[in-house]
Amino acid sequence: MNASLLYQAYGVKNYSYGSTEYKDNAIFLNLKTILPQKHVCPHCGSRHVIRNGTVLRHIHNLPFGSKACYLSLRIQRYWCKECEKAWQSDIPFTHGEVSYTYRFSRYVLDLLRMGNTILDVARHLHVGWNMVKGIHKKYLKDKYSRPDIKGVSRIGIDEFATRKGHVYKTIVVDLDTGRIIHVGDGKGKEALAGFWKRVRRNKVKIEIVTSDLSAAFIASVMENVPDAIHVYDKFHVSRLVTDAVDKVRRSVYAQETDLEKRKIIKGARWLLLTKDKDVFDDEKKRRLDNILTTNTPLFHAYYLKEDLDQIWSRESKEEGEKQLAYWCERARETKLQPFVKVANTLMASRTGILAWYDAPLTNAILEGINNKIKVMKRRAYGYRDDEYFNLLLLGLHDKTNAIRG
Repeated sequence: MNASLLYQAYGVKNYSYGSTEYKDNAIFLNLKTILPQKHVCPHCGSRHVIRNGTVLRHIHNLPFGSKACYLSLRIQRYWCKECEKAWQSDIPFTHGEVSYTYRFSRYVLDLLRMGNTILDVARHLHVGWNMVKGIHKKYLKDKYSRPDIKGVSRIGIDEFATRKGHVYKTIVVDLDTGRIIHVGDGKGKEALAGFWKRVRRNKVKIEIVTSDLSAAFIASVMENVPDAIHVYDKFHVSRLVTDAVDKVRRSVYAQETDLEKRKIIKGARWLLLTKDKDVFDDEKKRRLDNILTTNTPLFHAYYLKEDLDQIWSRESKEEGEKQLAYWCERARETKLQPFVKVANTLMASRTGILAWYDAPLTNAILEGINNKIKVMKRRAYGYRDDEYFNLLLLGLHDKTNAIRG
């Protein structure tokens, strides 16, 4: 095996082929060092350098078929007479102190991009899970640890639960590219503090923000970008209303004494929460009509839910404001406590709700991202390395990037 083949196949340079050994179901290629004629101390620049022994290392290489392959080489150590410091020569085809070649790490990343899990790749290459994860983590860190936010003007903010026990993370997404550009711990104002610092440092002008009705998010946006248009996501508003419908349904169910009617109400959750235009089955339509005509609270709750979208379908912001006030008035007149509470919330939040007329944007793209995050967590059964998890989030937009555990 000549030096040219070693370089073209494995990226090996400054070493020549010596011999091959077969042991422990693996192949070892023994390499010989091609030493430079002159040595210079990297610390003081002196040429008064002597050799000071060698260290044997086995470097993970691309496999031969199903067999693991290692490059075995002796690393020359040196000692400087001038500054009395020791060092050893660099290996030009590895990442610093790691025990694998550049080509090996690229092969690992290629296998991950093909949809293999970290465990799949580790088993295939006869290496540890931590090595494969470490390679992937280094790649993500090099590429995504400092997301570029220059030119970002429209952002969405949302939070999600990382695991049970009310542990949350907050993400900021560039609405124009779909990139996650910030990951913060928790769901309060402090989760966004690091992002706003970067915005100020990079002199980024944020013009539009979308979020839910979180008091922490609203306060954070007001404090840091008071001139931005802050749109309260209409899907989160809709969720408040559907939650109110379900609370009314459960209250009616609890008060009903007729067993047959209780059974009907209990099984009506999907029908009551689904939009009328999405119910195609005639039998289900008849069931829904029967429930609504025989139960006044559910009748009011259902049609308030159906009419909510009219707030965002008016010809102007002024008309939208009138529709919002009218909807809230109807909700209060029902005297259904879940709807009275929602009406009070919407009126208090009307500025952000009606900002949709100034910037008709939603957090829909963030909902899609949250679904990807759920899949990612499910495949990996959770991530114990928080830094690695954050890096995966920052690289989630890249379709060529692996997200499996």
